[in-house]
Amino acid sequence: MIGRMNMKKHLLAWTIVLLAGFAVLGAQTHPDQLVFPPLSYTPPDAQAFRVSLANGMRGYLQEDHSLPMVDITAVIPYGTVCDPREKTGLAQLLQASLVKGGTVTRDGATLEERLDFLGAQIDFRVGERTATLSLSVLSKDLAEGLAIFFDLLRHPAFRPESLTIAKGRLIEELRRANDAPKPVLEREYAKLLYGNHPLAWQPDRKTVEAVSAEDLKATVARYFVPRGIVLAGSGDFRRAELMRLLNRLTAGWQGVPAPPLALATEFAAVEPGVYFMQKKINQGYVNMGHLGISEANPDYYAVQVMNFILGAGSFTSRITTKVRSDEGLAYNTGSKFTYTWGFPGLFAGYVQTKSSTTGYAIALIKKEFERIRREPVSDGEMKTALNYFLESFSEQFTTPARTMLQFATFEVLGRPLDYFRTFTARIGQVDKAKVQEAARKYIDPEKLAIFVVGDWDECNRGSDKYPQPLESFGRVHRLELKDPLQQ
Repeated sequence: MIGRMNMKKHLLAWTIVLLAGFAVLGAQTHPDQLVFPPLSYTPPDAQAFRVSLANGMRGYLQEDHSLPMVDITAVIPYGTVCDPREKTGLAQLLQASLVKGGTVTRDGATLEERLDFLGAQIDFRVGERTATLSLSVLSKDLAEGLAIFFDLLRHPAFRPESLTIAKGRLIEELRRANDAPKPVLEREYAKLLYGNHPLAWQPDRKTVEAVSAEDLKATVARYFVPRGIVLAGSGDFRRAELMRLLNRLTAGWQGVPAPPLALATEFAAVEPGVYFMQKKINQGYVNMGHLGISEANPDYYAVQVMNFILGAGSFTSRITTKVRSDEGLAYNTGSKFTYTWGFPGLFAGYVQTKSSTTGYAIALIKKEFERIRREPVSDGEMKTALNYFLESFSEQFTTPARTMLQFATFEVLGRPLDYFRTFTARIGQVDKAKVQEAARKYIDPEKLAIFVVGDWDECNRGSDKYPQPLESFGRVHRLELKDPLQQ
């Protein structure tokens, strides 16, 4: 009897628990209906970290004692656009041989052995507009690490053997430059839209062989000067002590910054139509677009939001949804606006798809270009896009090293540092009308240069299911895929 009563009590208890659980479940809100307070993030103030050395060099320094490490980067106002046409490839050779060539007082092997002993790393990279020499070292070895760092900036030797090896490797890279279709597409699309301009110049055997050690030294003398370089430093140091060390190591280092580059910032319009480069592959690689905008353009923020909705927002974007999810034509598709400070970037809708569906995929992307110009975007698309930019903005400041490098790079390029302070407000001011206005202003379906790398016969033929010949998109320009060694 007692056992039955206990059983009834247990059943009653479980019934109450289950009913309470169902009540809680019934009261739950669908994830789409959850409401969160607005995300508020205030970026670091660049001026709080800015310093000036005795010789005019500037920098941004942030103490971070979480690890016994220090990261220092010199941002240098030199890039590939600085090189003369007849010596294109100089920047790549400088990148490959600055550390390997050692300094006046020690060869590259000796220098690298000492860095290995210290557990330190030095890396030199050259981009389009800036170059960076970066040091990562234990805080206890900071003085010696910085001595090597500044020795490389001030006294690189470019020994013959290091330059010979760098030339051989670059020539080998050029020999393989046409192997993969995607790099070919990006390289040739830029050449088409920028024309004869440093943004599109490519090295060949002749220009590489023309570079001498004296050219590299002259480049360093011209661009590696204190008043042109901006340092970015973070880690386990005391700022006052580091300033004293930096002033001691750079004492006597002078030089006049190179004058600003006088490069064209306007480009001739390209005839709309299809630009086809033959490569015997079973897919079509496509960029379709025209010149874009500069980051200094006041419509930059509206264009960012518009492009996210159009094709940069991964699976939420219109092009990805249509071409990939709905039609199953491609894994890699979308749209992009590229940027190089001081110049208009490039706009492109892109897709990589089977040869037989190349024309159909182009037609679908073009329709999305037309639709975003014709129809206002939805409230849901706006919310997703704005939330992405507002919520991801803080990721630019995830580490002190990254934050200081952002500030230093902006100063070298001459970009306003209030960009960080005003970004969220400016993004927040973008509405549906501004998105449509940006689409109408900066995407022109009637002026598309449709660049395709693939097999002409298969791409132009299409298939019974996708009968969209490339010739239907305008005049076809058949382009030769040239040997990169002999351009």
